[in-house]
Amino acid sequence: MSHESQGWPTEQVVPLLQEVELFDGLPDEDLRRIAGIVKGMELDSGETLFEEGEAGDAFYIVFRGAIEIAKARSDGRVEKLAVRRAGQAFGEMALLNDAPRSATARAVESTRLMVVDQDAFKTLLGGDSLALRMMRVLSKALRALDIRFASVEEGAVQGSSFRDRANEVSRFMQSGLLPATAPALEGFDLAAGTTTEDTGRGGSVWDWMELSDGGLALLTMDVRKEGFPPAHHLGVVRGVMRAVVDHASGVKELLAAANDAVVAAGVEGLNQHVEVGLLVVSGSTLEWGSAGRVPGGIIRRDGAFESFGAHGPPLGMMEDFRYQSQTFEVGAGDTLFVLSRASKGLFLGAADLLAQLHGKPSGEVVSTLHQAIRAAQGDQRTATSVVYARKH
Repeated sequence: MSHESQGWPTEQVVPLLQEVELFDGLPDEDLRRIAGIVKGMELDSGETLFEEGEAGDAFYIVFRGAIEIAKARSDGRVEKLAVRRAGQAFGEMALLNDAPRSATARAVESTRLMVVDQDAFKTLLGGDSLALRMMRVLSKALRALDIRFASVEEGAVQGSSFRDRANEVSRFMQSGLLPATAPALEGFDLAAGTTTEDTGRGGSVWDWMELSDGGLALLTMDVRKEGFPPAHHLGVVRGVMRAVVDHASGVKELLAAANDAVVAAGVEGLNQHVEVGLLVVSGSTLEWGSAGRVPGGIIRRDGAFESFGAHGPPLGMMEDFRYQSQTFEVGAGDTLFVLSRASKGLFLGAADLLAQLHGKPSGEVVSTLHQAIRAAQGDQRTATSVVYARKH
């Protein structure tokens, strides 16, 4: 039987909110505000949370257990659309309007949920900039969801062969976007690479480019969503950055220009966003900026670890967004690394592994890290890009 359960400390809720795509790119201050209104709910296995057609009044994140999302078809069949597990969210449309639920949600095992009430969320939004950001994201999510539901019947006819062909095209494009070698930079050992998969989506690449002031830009790019071949969007971002690099003054302008291009080139309803981690290295100074929550950080010579922050949403999510950046001083023996994607546990494990590989050749370090990432991903392997730099 469902019942409300005690909530969680903000420090426990914020890391989970960071993993929710809906909140991707929001600053920690906004996430802490949202965490303050989160409640808890317990469901028994087999219990229905809400039925298709009911009015929506809350948004949910799975803390423990699993929720099955299913939709009734015109021929009487009930089709399972997805299963949401720990850290995944559903029901986000309810935060924006009172539209009926478009599917049924049922617990398939004993489940604990984080609940964001619609009324509390609207009160929280008030009239500040958080409201504007969230409404833009939600409006795109609504359009994309409509298209996904409308295409379910067509997708069942086309089957996996259509997706396989699209992925094959994307992997071919991905191979053409990857640099042949890492650049040389005085005072640093550099290495980078992407773990490509024979049956993957071709959704990640790394790249580098020289800035007009002599600095070097290193970046990872990753497309998370299904739909249009991901490498198309990667090519747009790469091409725009290379076109504006001679005129951009740094990380902020590069990300803003790429974001404008992705928004302009977007296909309505696909809602396919590109996450970018961008390092600009010049002398002993590092500038970092990200579109989305891209995992990266510095391992200092004495073993101290500093994680990079997030500075805005994925490219293509919010029109006219102006990105921010961070600046770090880098000393001899310091190590910089960026992963295009990783869970928090995998990211911290990668940092621990890199600390153990201190002093190894940079190419060997990246190769070892790729092997560890593939082993950690198991059967759910996906292309992952790595950028690595060590200061002499």
